[in-house]
Amino acid sequence: MKVIVKYDPAGRMGNRIFQYTFGYILSKLKNCSFYHDSLPNFGISSNLDGVGSLNNYINTRQYGDHHADIDMLVNHKGDVIVDSFVQKSKFYIEYREELKNLFKVKDTTVNKNKLVLHVRETDYVTINAFLGYDYYSQLISSSGYKNVVIVTDNSKSNTVQKLINEDGCTLSTAGVVDTFAVRSDSRAMDDFKTLMYSENIAISQSSFSWWAAFLGNHKKIIFPFKTGLDWWPVNPGKDDIDLYFNIDKVTQQYII
Repeated sequence: MKVIVKYDPAGRMGNRIFQYTFGYILSKLKNCSFYHDSLPNFGISSNLDGVGSLNNYINTRQYGDHHADIDMLVNHKGDVIVDSFVQKSKFYIEYREELKNLFKVKDTTVNKNKLVLHVRETDYVTINAFLGYDYYSQLISSSGYKNVVIVTDNSKSNTVQKLINEDGCTLSTAGVVDTFAVRSDSRAMDDFKTLMYSENIAISQSSFSWWAAFLGNHKKIIFPFKTGLDWWPVNPGKDDIDLYFNIDKVTQQYII
């Protein structure tokens, strides 16, 4: 038996961490081999050359984009292909400390007494999921932090510029992305580390900043939350994402 990760072609760094990590955990539970096409941002190389032929395999996608029946997958007498996003916090919380070791997370803290705000703009404008200036401005106003730092994928956006010029935020990134890249560049990795190691962060509804929040040792995490839904607000449906977590009672829901 073996577990094989088949990355979704639409997935970037955060989505791929979910798929890789789910495969890693599942292979441990099944006590079997684990194959994947690398996670280069963390120095993890591909081992797909040794995967061999498949035997009585099933795909996680059959359950949907995010849901998975863990018990069924563990007990399946054959191979498992992880080809869905499997983005639910319940799959990962128990393994948080082990995953921090896996990804070599350091015990360090930066930006003390500041709030670091993740503003994801580029593709979220296209899919009508961008939270927008009013959301971020109101969050800053209600947060109580006087020093707010922005990490963003588009420092030239009107929202980011207004947050700087009207709300007194500072910018920690060049934040300009104009092409799709599976292997996030050094700028993206610097942004990820800034979020992960900062004392207080406000994440967007983004797998990129979710992993930074989940892996880091934060004093406060401000989490977007929509009343009536148990997850962040992007196209809710029968396969809803539930990524809210509250480790060490540091997480604060910010109601949208």
